[in-house]
Amino acid sequence: MNPLNSLIIVIILTLGFEAQAALYRFIPEYPELSIDKPGMAGMDHFIDRSELVVFYDDEGIHYSGTFKMIWDIKKGGRVTMDAELEKFFRGGWQQTAFSVRVLGFCKEMKIIHSYIYEIRSRHVFPEDLQCLGKGIKYRHSAFTAKAHGQAFINMEGRYKVVTFFRAYDEHNSLRPEVICPEIPGDIIKI
Repeated sequence: MNPLNSLIIVIILTLGFEAQAALYRFIPEYPELSIDKPGMAGMDHFIDRSELVVFYDDEGIHYSGTFKMIWDIKKGGRVTMDAELEKFFRGGWQQTAFSVRVLGFCKEMKIIHSYIYEIRSRHVFPEDLQCLGKGIKYRHSAFTAKAHGQAFINMEGRYKVVTFFRAYDEHNSLRPEVICPEIPGDIIKI
């Protein structure tokens, strides 16, 4: 083995053992968690939350109850979801490298190892686990979504999670109404 390769391996191993991830927590700005992105449809066009209880504390975001879909889409159409984390920097919102794209939301709802299932679907009563559509109700067992995670880089600051839901009809044509809730808040090191 040549000496340069040995040196590179030693540097990588040293950095790998010395680098430690820090634990960070996201603290939502509003008790109702989300606000509507200006100029786009928000949660009041998406779901009826009158029977859903949502609140935040140091444990995470607590959910219980039922919500009903009011978004005017037909059951069985394709729904996509894009979520991105943006950081407030020098007076404006900047995209970060953290994003998720789901091309078939209904399909992902039932795949046990998917983000959608892990975060939400596994808490929905099995008989209610069906594709999105106007009038469908989803009953949830009470659960807490953790609002913390580890990172090797400094994540402290002002952030927001921006989510876009888009629906396509049976001809794969994009429907005009895009649902876009935002969850602003702060990330702190704990």
